[in-house]
Amino acid sequence: MQKLKLHWQILIAMVLGIGIGVIFQNIFHGTPEGTTYSLITSLGVIFVRLLKMVIVPLIFTSIVTGVSGIGGGKSLGRIGTKTFLYYLTTSLFAIIIGLTLTNMIQPGNGVNLGMQESFDHSKLQTPGSPADILIRMIPLNPFNAAASGDMLGIIFFAI
Repeated sequence: MQKLKLHWQILIAMVLGIGIGVIFQNIFHGTPEGTTYSLITSLGVIFVRLLKMVIVPLIFTSIVTGVSGIGGGKSLGRIGTKTFLYYLTTSLFAIIIGLTLTNMIQPGNGVNLGMQESFDHSKLQTPGSPADILIRMIPLNPFNAAASGDMLGIIFFAI
């Protein structure tokens, strides 16, 4: 028997997951009570924690392997320039699309939430200067950066 391709396996698993979720929703009527609900919630939390646990080593080893496989400084500079230009271009497109759609759709227009009086503007933080952002990219302790999930620090240390 021929093995199903990965994309079909994923699609079937998603459909089965949605079906099982609908069945459990109808059985328990959305009440967060019972052993089954707590078991499923616990399994979901464990799964997300396992994913978060894998992220840091995966990113670190991917970057270290990629940078070490590049070779000389000339090719590293060329790839770095291309990566920076790609990042700049995609960010610019994302900003343009976001601003255009926001101005066209105007989400929240006409909605009165009644929280304007209770909002404390003094708790807002000002964004750091570009120099502050660059300084925060360099971790004091790479193990602390890995433990806290500081991706910029991990990426900088890996490079």
